Amino acid sequence: MKNANTSAPRGFSSLKAGSTDTEAIAVYYDGWASTYDETLAGWEYEAPNDIARLVASHLKDDALILDVGCGTGLVSQALNAGRGERRLHGIDISSQSLKQAEKRGAYERLFCHDLQKPPLPLTSNAYDAAVCVGVLTYVEDAGPLFHDLCRCVRSGGVIAFTQRVDRWEQHDFDRVIGAVADQRLWKLLDKSAPQSYLPGNADFGEEIKIILTLCQVL
Repeated sequence: MKNANTSAPRGFSSLKAGSTDTEAIAVYYDGWASTYDETLAGWEYEAPNDIARLVASHLKDDALILDVGCGTGLVSQALNAGRGERRLHGIDISSQSLKQAEKRGAYERLFCHDLQKPPLPLTSNAYDAAVCVGVLTYVEDAGPLFHDLCRCVRSGGVIAFTQRVDRWEQHDFDRVIGAVADQRLWKLLDKSAPQSYLPGNADFGEEIKIILTLCQVL
C-alpha cells in the first residue's frame, strides 16, 4: 500500500493539512479505524518504535504508561515489545479506533476524550510515563494538554511526544516547551533532529519530518 491514497472525510482538506476541529477529527479516524494499521505499515510509519526507544531507558519493566491519542493501539506494540509486564492505558477521541485498540488486549483501560479539552479524566500522579505519537497536529494549543499531562505523570516520570517540523515552527514549540519548563512542571531531556515520518506516503515523503521530544516531570 505504499503511496496509498489519503481520502479526506468532512472537515479535512487532506491528511497532510489535518484539522483541529474536534468533530472532523473523530469522523476522520472513526472512518479509518478498520484499515488504519495496514495503511500505516504501507507508509513505513516508524514513529511508535522511535518513541519507544526514546523512553526505554526511563521505564521499569512494570511501568504504567499513558498512550495519549492512542488510536488503534499501534504504539502499544512498540512499548510492550519484550516487556510484557508493562501496563498501558490509552485515551483518544475516536471511539472506533478505541474498539480496535481494545481488540489488542494490551490496554488495561481505554478512555474516549477530546485532548483539546483538559483536564483529562485521569488520576493525578498515576503514570510513570506518557507518550503522544502523531497526535499534536490535531491540537491547536498544546500548552494546556502538556500542563495536564504533568499532573497525570508522577514526579520523575517522563513525557515523550512527536511533532511535525512544519507545525513545530508554526506554533513555536520551543516557546511552548519552555513555558511549561518555566513553571517548573518539567525539564527537557532530549530533542531529536528532524527525521522521517511517513516516507511511503506521497503527500509526506521526505518533505514532512518530525521531531521527537522527551521531558521529565518535576
